[in-house]
Amino acid sequence: MEETVLIKDHKPLLTVEQQIEHLKSKGVTFELCSEEDAAEYLSERTYFFKVAAYRSLFEKRVGGPRDGQYIDLDFGHLRALASLDRDLRYALLPLTLDVEHAARTKLVRIATERDGEDGYALSRDYMAGLNHNERRRREGEVNMMGNDLFCGDLVRKYGGGPAEMPIWVLMELFSFGSFIDLYLFCAERWGDREMVHEHYMLRQAKSVRNACAHSSDVLNGVAVVDARIGADAAVTRALAEAGLSHRVRTAKMKNPRIRQITTLMYLHAQLVPEGSGKKNAASNLAGLEKRLLEMSDFAPANDVVRSTVAFLAKLIDNWFR
Repeated sequence: MEETVLIKDHKPLLTVEQQIEHLKSKGVTFELCSEEDAAEYLSERTYFFKVAAYRSLFEKRVGGPRDGQYIDLDFGHLRALASLDRDLRYALLPLTLDVEHAARTKLVRIATERDGEDGYALSRDYMAGLNHNERRRREGEVNMMGNDLFCGDLVRKYGGGPAEMPIWVLMELFSFGSFIDLYLFCAERWGDREMVHEHYMLRQAKSVRNACAHSSDVLNGVAVVDARIGADAAVTRALAEAGLSHRVRTAKMKNPRIRQITTLMYLHAQLVPEGSGKKNAASNLAGLEKRLLEMSDFAPANDVVRSTVAFLAKLIDNWFR
């Protein structure tokens, strides 16, 4: 006899028309965006699960005939938040690429400048210091690049494996996560406390990079409070210098997503040298700042949305001008 498997919160697949009716039953209005426009939007531009995620930012009624329905939430708000989230991801992703490149450049520069340091010994000692599972993982990561159209020639040229490659080649083949681990190894090898500190911030930047690259919703989680990981002291000081009150910076740094985005922006301001990278970042973020301020005016009386967009706009204005 077959065992019946019960799936928690098993929800049916709804047509676009049913999706709209479902939102209406939850108190979502269609005044800022008509039902016809919403149907076209859900059919051609995005999908229900993606845009409905932002409902978590809005309060629900408690008690009465409309118990459980959202308060002052229009589909137009959901659509605007989804659009702003896309713009946010598109603006943040280049920052993560700039930061990664700057960190790789810094590591090679320091390795080159240090007396007695050998680029080959760095790779060899790093690989030797890994446990068996981590070593196999790094070797597998590099070997998988053997057929890559862009990096395969490097793997074939240095066929002895990661331990036989110079550090500048190994970095080209490592993922961002593996590179961050290598960055920490070098920081501890050289006793460089600044690099150790940067390593922790690079991990935050990596999380943002993954979210942006995978088109994950970001803004739908800005109401979450989780103070288990404290804000970086240097970042907190920079926020204070930017004119953000103790109350604001304490509240915002309790949200993991805002904390990671803030850390990324700070790291970019500190690590990326003057030049085209900073100019492009400032240009891209100027457009984002405008969109953030527009959302502040458009959003309903929602403290989470308004305070978040105002906070991010303040960071851009202070750190990228």
